[in-house]
Amino acid sequence: MAASQKSKRSRDDQSTLRKRHAEVVAAASKVFYAKGYEGTTIQDIADELGILKGSVYYYITSKEEVLYEVLQDVHAAGLEALREASEVEGDPLERIRSVVSTLSEFNAKHRVRMAILLRELQVLDPKRRREIVAERDHYEEVLRGLIEEAQEAGLADPDLDPKITTRAIMGMINTIYQWYRPSGGLKPASIGAQYADLAVRAVASR
Repeated sequence: MAASQKSKRSRDDQSTLRKRHAEVVAAASKVFYAKGYEGTTIQDIADELGILKGSVYYYITSKEEVLYEVLQDVHAAGLEALREASEVEGDPLERIRSVVSTLSEFNAKHRVRMAILLRELQVLDPKRRREIVAERDHYEEVLRGLIEEAQEAGLADPDLDPKITTRAIMGMINTIYQWYRPSGGLKPASIGAQYADLAVRAVASR
């Protein structure tokens, strides 16, 4: 077989492997959401995919590994959305609006994986949990910084505690997965806009 043919076959094999791995992660997410991490077995993931249990181990090494990957993936996507939202042009209140709207819409669009993140984080081993928590804390740091900027600019209520206010807003956002259902007719963008309005009204100086 020519070298070019071997190279093409290798690329095709890698592409197939990545695709199948992504399917395993997606299936695991679905089962984790429905049954919880502790209630999920590798057999459940195999059944969701319609393959043998032993075949799942070709793509992952353990149930915790796939949970960690689910949490990493949703965090990476969320942090990228946060970065873009916090860098929009405008005053601090406009950037608070952008951040809250973006994160609220993101949580609605990714409600399954956000539910897994918020419910199952504690089952990770301590090292992996610390990594995820450190990334999670960055969300609060960005929003708290914007609230402090708004106060310094005279745009936000100076009596607000930025830390408490940040946690109240993030708490509001992080419960979206508990009630939002796509079949309900409410669109993620609408949720984002309404949550952003609430946050800005709560923060703005009187």
